[in-house]
Amino acid sequence: MAKKMALGKGMASLLDNGVNNSVLNKAKAAMDMGDVAKPAQTISKPTIETNPSMVDVSQIITNPNQPRKIFKEEQLQELSNSIKENGVIQPLIVVKVEKGFELVAGERRLRASKLAGLTSVPVVVKRATDREKMVMSIIENVQRSDLNCVEEALAYFQLMEDFKLTQEEVAKKVGKERSTVANFLRILKLPRDVVELLQKELLSFGHAKILAAVKDREHCMRVANEAVAKKLSIRETEKLIKAKKKVAKEEVEPTNSFFEDKLDTYKQKLEQRTGFHFAMKSNKKGGGQVSLNFSNEAEFNDIYEFLLSNR
Repeated sequence: MAKKMALGKGMASLLDNGVNNSVLNKAKAAMDMGDVAKPAQTISKPTIETNPSMVDVSQIITNPNQPRKIFKEEQLQELSNSIKENGVIQPLIVVKVEKGFELVAGERRLRASKLAGLTSVPVVVKRATDREKMVMSIIENVQRSDLNCVEEALAYFQLMEDFKLTQEEVAKKVGKERSTVANFLRILKLPRDVVELLQKELLSFGHAKILAAVKDREHCMRVANEAVAKKLSIRETEKLIKAKKKVAKEEVEPTNSFFEDKLDTYKQKLEQRTGFHFAMKSNKKGGGQVSLNFSNEAEFNDIYEFLLSNR
C-alpha cells in the first residue's frame, strides 16, 4: 500500500510538465523516404494525483519509451551520494498498471535510489493512456535531462511520427525555437558512423550542425573521424570543411572567388537561423542562385509556412 506524504517544494513545475538501432533505423528511413504530413492529433492532459506517495522500488517497472538510453555511471554515483545525504527531492512520475506502477519520468532517480540502497521512493501517480505516457516521458526528459543530441533528436522525431505534429507544434510543446528542433532533426540524416560518434559524445551538437551541411556522405564521415582523432573544436572542424571544399573547387569552373567565400558564411548563418537546407552558387559575373532543399512533404510544408509567415 502506497503511503501518502506531503507535497515537496518545486513540484508545481514538475507536474506542469536511447537510442536503439531499430528506432534509429526507423527514423532515418522515414526521413530519407519522405513522410506525408497528416493532421495533428490532440494530446489530452492526463489526470494528476497531486499528493506524493511512498512506493516500494520493486513495484516500479521502467518505461520502454524512455528517450534516455545511456546512463553515465559517474553521474549516477554522484546522484546516489546526494540521495543518501538528502533523500529524493523530486518525486518520480508513475502511472498505475495491473501489477504495480510504470515509470513515466525519473529513471535516473530510480536507478540512483536503488544504488543508494533505498527500498521505497516518493512518486506522483498520473492517470494516462499509453500515448499520454509517451509524450509525458519525452517532454519531461527533453526539458529536464541532459540527453545526448541524438536521443533528443529522436525524441522530437517520435513526437512528430506518433502524434503527426509539425516542427512548430513540437517546438511549442518543449518550449524551444522551431529552428532548434529542425537542427536536431537534421542529425538523423547524418551517416550512421557519424551518429554513433555523437551518441558516444565524441562530437557535440555544434559539430553535428556543421556536419549536417556536408552533402557528400563519404566526405562527412572523413571530416567527422578527423575531428575526433585530432580533437578538433567546432571552429576547427568548420575550417577543415572549408579547406576541403576549397581543394575541390580548384577542379571546377572558376567563379567570383571574393563573393564565393562569403557564400559559405551566409549559407551557414541561414541554416542555423532557420533550420532549413540551403544551396548557393555564384558565377564569375557575380550572379548566382539560392535554393531551399527539402527531403519530404512535411519538410516542404514547414518551409512553405515559414516563408509565408516572414513576408
